[in-house]
Amino acid sequence: MTRSVAANAPRSHSRWLPLVLLVAACSSSRSADDDQSTSALLGADGPIFGDDSEDPNRNVPGYFAGQACAGQVAGAEAAPTVLQLLVDTSGSMDENAPGARGSKWTVTRQAVQAAIETMPEDTSVGVIFYPNVPNNNTQPCIDRQTAVSIAELGGGGSQQRQRIQRAFQRQRPAGGTPTHDAYEYALSDMGGSGARGDRFVVVITDGIPTYSLGCVGTGRATEAVDSSPMIEATREAAARGVRTFVIGSPGSENGRESLSRMAEAGGTAPGGCSHSGPDYCHFDMTQERDLGAGLTNALGIIAGVALGCRYQVPPAPDGAMLDPGKVNLLFREPGAAEELIGQSLDENCQEGWRYSDGQSAIRLCSSTCERVAASEGSLTLQFGCATELR
Repeated sequence: MTRSVAANAPRSHSRWLPLVLLVAACSSSRSADDDQSTSALLGADGPIFGDDSEDPNRNVPGYFAGQACAGQVAGAEAAPTVLQLLVDTSGSMDENAPGARGSKWTVTRQAVQAAIETMPEDTSVGVIFYPNVPNNNTQPCIDRQTAVSIAELGGGGSQQRQRIQRAFQRQRPAGGTPTHDAYEYALSDMGGSGARGDRFVVVITDGIPTYSLGCVGTGRATEAVDSSPMIEATREAAARGVRTFVIGSPGSENGRESLSRMAEAGGTAPGGCSHSGPDYCHFDMTQERDLGAGLTNALGIIAGVALGCRYQVPPAPDGAMLDPGKVNLLFREPGAAEELIGQSLDENCQEGWRYSDGQSAIRLCSSTCERVAASEGSLTLQFGCATELR
């Protein structure tokens, strides 16, 4: 599986695009067959509990068939997500964008704003731009006045959506690339937010850092600094539950290996990616003939992963206590028997699912997320039987 969005790899686009549709599909109306069953799709019409013992369609050979413990099923609403957008607005972003009229900054601004417009109301989003602030001796040395703190998006025309739109319209490319200072500030803002949900930072940059932490360096692109501290920073953030996506715009050719390693350390690398290319572990735009289309595709993939593969675990009925060790996830493709998806204990898992947000939600692992989203199948939560591990 590849996630590089280079122009010579169109097949990766088609394999990932269904991910964007998962949230919308889960909120759509259910079929007549589904209405006749007490089982419920994840994301379909909120939490529903029921006894599925009379459902003739349920068949999980070797697992729960005929077991007394397997009497309750439930659907769950898609869970909210927290996204911190970290956008490079250094001077080089004013250069022309491949395949478009306008600068890399203009194309980036349009793509990001369009992606935000499609995000659900309960998604919490913050935006940080990172040019350096000349002659600034306070830390972090980025223009914090232009940042939009994390808050729930709300409906169309909400205050948060207006804040983000105004911030993008006011921003102008200038200065160097203090990526590490900006990243630490992003984590600090996220740490101070009470927003609930899985947490992600999305780094969009057209080059490797020109300043080390503390804005140490000249800021000149010809004198880039060591990127390894940033790799360690994303690794530490992932260990604290904050995963990092990385988009490398044109201009980041010399930094592809380090950006790829940042994405891997940040817990968002797809299976089979390579730090030597051509399928890097980050979103590589350096060979993209149309930057606008490439960014739109990459942001759609990120939205699909962040927003489409995490579900709220509904409360138990009648005030009962829900045992997190007796929850299982079942997947059914059309015309096939149900398949049990085992729980993974690996934080950066590829297959299976994991608890998140204090066991109040579940998250599909990356490869499982892709497989489920690309299918026409459905997911169901099963309660009562001991959780099956991978």
